[in-house]
Amino acid sequence: MFKKLSLIVLIGASVMSCNKTYNKAMKSTDKDEIFELATQLYENGKYDLANELYEKISTSFVGTEKAADIAYNMAQANFNENNFRLAGHQFKAFAGAYPMDSRAEEALFKSAYSYYKDSPKYDLDQTSTYTGISELQSFINTYPDSKHISEANDYITELRQKLELKAFDIAKVYYKTMKYKAAAVTFDNMIDEYPDSKFREEALMYSLRSKAELALNFSRIELKDLRLQEARTQYLLLKRYYPDTQFKSEADKLLDKINKDIDLTKTTLKDLDKARKNLDKE
Repeated sequence: MFKKLSLIVLIGASVMSCNKTYNKAMKSTDKDEIFELATQLYENGKYDLANELYEKISTSFVGTEKAADIAYNMAQANFNENNFRLAGHQFKAFAGAYPMDSRAEEALFKSAYSYYKDSPKYDLDQTSTYTGISELQSFINTYPDSKHISEANDYITELRQKLELKAFDIAKVYYKTMKYKAAAVTFDNMIDEYPDSKFREEALMYSLRSKAELALNFSRIELKDLRLQEARTQYLLLKRYYPDTQFKSEADKLLDKINKDIDLTKTTLKDLDKARKNLDKE
């Protein structure tokens, strides 16, 4: 009980001290004093209060050494407050404005890392994921000998896997809702974009299912032969890349249906062509 009470007292004292520092800075007209007080708040972890004061004096220090400190601290403060997108923008701006600063490389990495941190679950909007991949690659290109290269590559791999999963999930939704044409296109695009995906074999099989369903059950006669040939080609692709595929039994059954329908469709098309010619003669 005494320890808990002591902790509460210490926290209260700390809050009062920070508020006192902040209020003193807000009343001051001395930019150097405000800078020192803002930095004190920053070092004490009061990032929101520190940033308010830094913003108040940032234009007053343009062209001075303290301008770089303010810019870097504001970016780091936003990062520490989980304002990752804003932090990413600020770190990148810092690296661009102060390329000779000893913190420029670290700032550019932290900019990319901020977007990595801002990347949400795979089923949400992936704007920050795409930005993170782009910024991490830009960092690698700019500082190829950086100590962060291995880390940056790992982050890119992780973000790409998230995009793979999202693309795979979207394609499966198309398939499950019987939008087989859209499903086939989406699975094929995913396979092309992520050739090393762990979902590749399954995506190839889903593409075969989609093309087979579209050809066998949802095609007008004039489109059927072409779609059946596309489905058979998809089967051959699956077998080429995965000769011992786990989906062999299902794939072989689909191929048998496809081949039988190809023969039937050719016969039907011949009969239709013959009927048309007879009509023309008449």
